[in-house]
Amino acid sequence: MTLNLDAGNGTNNGVNAGQLAPKKPGGLSLGLPLEINTARGSADLVDVDLPLERQGWYHGSITRIEAEAVLRLLREGSYLVRNSESTKQDYSLSLKSARGFMHMRIQKNEELNAYILGQFSKPFDSIPEMVRHFSVNRLPIRGAEHMCLLHPVIAQLL
Repeated sequence: MTLNLDAGNGTNNGVNAGQLAPKKPGGLSLGLPLEINTARGSADLVDVDLPLERQGWYHGSITRIEAEAVLRLLREGSYLVRNSESTKQDYSLSLKSARGFMHMRIQKNEELNAYILGQFSKPFDSIPEMVRHFSVNRLPIRGAEHMCLLHPVIAQLL
């Protein structure tokens, strides 16, 4: 299954113009346009109960160059997680910013048994928890302090 979460190219992809946000569990609809709910909607797409390998935005063993090719035509705030090329046990968060691409290392701190993004991140029990957190909170990375993870790039199944 392929999921395009950012149909910002002028086509409606089956969504009627002016369509309201999907109903929340329990049948409550906030009645907000989808655009207003972007950050919260992005966080809702991260199921912290699923392991990393089952997350749609986890692309596995792709290179930095391949990640940039995937992100190139997408808008600012688009992101994916991939295996680190340089350190086997680490991961990389690849992000499209206004200035180009950023690749941030996600390291496992063995002492804390937790994952850390860059040098100044608080520790997280899992990478999905980290991604969900930074979907609604700004990144602790110099040059990306103003950014959140807004648009997950779902891996294409071939």
